[in-house]
Amino acid sequence: MSFDEMWGQARSNALARQQSGTQLNQLPAEGGPAQPHLRVDASVLEERSKNAETVRKNFMDADNKAMSATNIISLKGFKSDSGVAVFQKRWRTQMRYLESLLEQGVKGNLQASAAEFKAEEAKRLSDVKRAGNGGGRD
Repeated sequence: MSFDEMWGQARSNALARQQSGTQLNQLPAEGGPAQPHLRVDASVLEERSKNAETVRKNFMDADNKAMSATNIISLKGFKSDSGVAVFQKRWRTQMRYLESLLEQGVKGNLQASAAEFKAEEAKRLSDVKRAGNGGGRD
């Protein structure tokens, strides 16, 4: 078979596959491996928020120990003294930034999401109760 014939056949096969339409994924057949379900509610988010706070505290404790150790370094009279000072200043700035990300970005957003979950659950419960009482009609 020549290259042109092989190329033509490959193009025809590709075109046939493109015209076959959309395919949907299927659930596993009975007895197949079950897919885990993601279950998230306010309590899960609150727990993750507590974990984020623990990580933040541990991280800041480690930072305090590292900075205490670098503060002991004294290079007065050496050219590298100013370099250590610049390092320490940048390190503190970056650590404050990272701490704010953990506190507001992770922990804060998880807490806000938990509060939204609770508010949505309360609203839906109220709607269900109202619907069970005749939709609030007198």
